[in-house]
Amino acid sequence: AKDMHWNYRLLSDREWSGRNAVALSAGVNGIYLSRANLDVAFDDSGRQINPLTARLTGNVVGVMKVFNRCGWQAEPESGASLPHQYSLMAGQGVPGKGD
Repeated sequence: AKDMHWNYRLLSDREWSGRNAVALSAGVNGIYLSRANLDVAFDDSGRQINPLTARLTGNVVGVMKVFNRCGWQAEPESGASLPHQYSLMAGQGVPGKGD
């Protein structure tokens, strides 16, 4: 994604939501991750154990193609409280959730 000039940010809880949240622009190609969510999405061995919540802006279709080529699936979160929010799952999936 960096080669395609996508912005990537790892956000603190304060930057992720609330009045101090980072303002996202639909016109900017960006991938934004919550540090807290990243910590609970993977175990100590690096295996994904929960969906990874991300915010995607800009050419979302383009980055979703890159994710798919790399074995990741990105699905829009229905009813998400925050805009541009997606669930990311690695190809091996989450244990007990479709394996």
